[in-house]
Amino acid sequence: MADEVRRVDAAGWRPAVEAALAEGHTWFDWLGAVDEIGREDAIRVVVRMAPDADSEGVRVEALAPRDGGSLPSLGDLVAGATWHEREVRDFFGLDFDGGDNRPLLLREGAVGHPLRRDAVLAARVVRPWPGAKEPGETVAAGRRRMVPPGVPDPDVWGEREGGPASPEEVAASVQGGRVRRRR
Repeated sequence: MADEVRRVDAAGWRPAVEAALAEGHTWFDWLGAVDEIGREDAIRVVVRMAPDADSEGVRVEALAPRDGGSLPSLGDLVAGATWHEREVRDFFGLDFDGGDNRPLLLREGAVGHPLRRDAVLAARVVRPWPGAKEPGETVAAGRRRMVPPGVPDPDVWGEREGGPASPEEVAASVQGGRVRRRR
């Protein structure tokens, strides 16, 4: 059985966590975020709680605007949540009202939020990248695009004619360094 997922709006974030605590989900597992750019103009924040470390739990999810978004802090409700909130603030730029919004992992005054999908990575500025250089650019570099290790061949994995691939076919196709074929 999987965790129950409760999707709430920003105003329902704190009440949903309070309700989970009242139901006995007092073990705080983690709090994190995902940039939903391309699907929605928002950051999805997720907190997982359970009755104990080995039990099924509850995940509470809320969407906050990407620019200038904020959620109520859980720091006074859940021990350890402040550290996770500070990490989300550093990496995604989301503030937590009533919480500690000092930088945790990035230096004071750091520009940008590195886990947002529109962030330009410093490594891309220093050396040529083997694909499109920046978000929105469609011109690729002159090198052939290589498939990273662990990515199955599209002919084996995903939508295909006939039945699903056997476990052996999938395992054999997960070899990095192949040249990605153009279709």
